[in-house]
Amino acid sequence: MKHRKRIERLVRHFPENGLKMLLENPGNVKDVLHLLAFRLIDRIDFTRMKAEPTRFVHRDYRHLESDVVLRAPLADVPGQAPRRQVIIYILIEHQSEPDPLMAFRVLEYVVLIYRRQVQEWQRQHGSLKGFRFCPVLPVVLYTGTRTWEGLGRLADLVELGEELADVTPELRPLFLNIGQVS
Repeated sequence: MKHRKRIERLVRHFPENGLKMLLENPGNVKDVLHLLAFRLIDRIDFTRMKAEPTRFVHRDYRHLESDVVLRAPLADVPGQAPRRQVIIYILIEHQSEPDPLMAFRVLEYVVLIYRRQVQEWQRQHGSLKGFRFCPVLPVVLYTGTRTWEGLGRLADLVELGEELADVTPELRPLFLNIGQVS
């Protein structure tokens, strides 16, 4: 019954949810990361990738956005402490034109995912002793028809941004303008 209701929601809102459903498939995510030439792709175990509930993300932006949060194991590197997993956060941007606040929105979403990790660790362990963040790989997929060369930087949105760039958060999400891909 739960699965049927999910399918009905997806079908009723297919333009918003169809791509989201496709990106819950590990093979499709791997293909997207290949298109983006992500350098650590060979370390991700896509066969054990799982979709996470999107409870990480606040819904106070436009209704046409969609997101996918996936968790996958990482292969260990000999001689380094094991990095057990990676969280791949994919924001699907369905707007018809670029969003000038995208750098801020992605930063906010990634911080929410990190905050959730802290909360889960504290709930399970009672303290932050031994805590390490699981890496978050943010990806923005733009499905609009207008040209959008890149997301820009948060410093570009801040008064005196260039002068204060060293104290302004910076995150460089992977960005794919689907309309520009053959």
